[in-house]
Amino acid sequence: MSKFKTVAIFSYPADAAVIKSKLESEGVTVILRDEFTIATDPFATNAIGGIKMDVYREEYLKAINIIETVNPEILSTVTQLIKCPNCKKRQVREQHDVHTATNFKETITAIYLSIFPFTSSEHYVCRNCNHKFDING
Repeated sequence: MSKFKTVAIFSYPADAAVIKSKLESEGVTVILRDEFTIATDPFATNAIGGIKMDVYREEYLKAINIIETVNPEILSTVTQLIKCPNCKKRQVREQHDVHTATNFKETITAIYLSIFPFTSSEHYVCRNCNHKFDING
């Protein structure tokens, strides 16, 4: 089991650096995954899934609170914090995320949506009620 937990995902290294410096000034240890890959090839951000900001599991709630005060819009990309509009549970997964797929159908759907990302306007699916939705609508 990993001792780190992803607290936010960024498309641009500069955005990640600003939040990283704020968290580190508050005493939170931050690890940025895929930062240099995306810095050298910015067009790879969608293929890789962005720059992942990881913190120690023990510091996760502290980091969430700091980010929420600095820029609450960043937290809308963290699937653990998204509520299903239908059943109000926090058991949401991104449809194009192959790593969180639990069966063959979800894996095939995730691969298809990764290759053709504009074919679906519903980016999230609730694991509890199977409701498909998007955050913005």
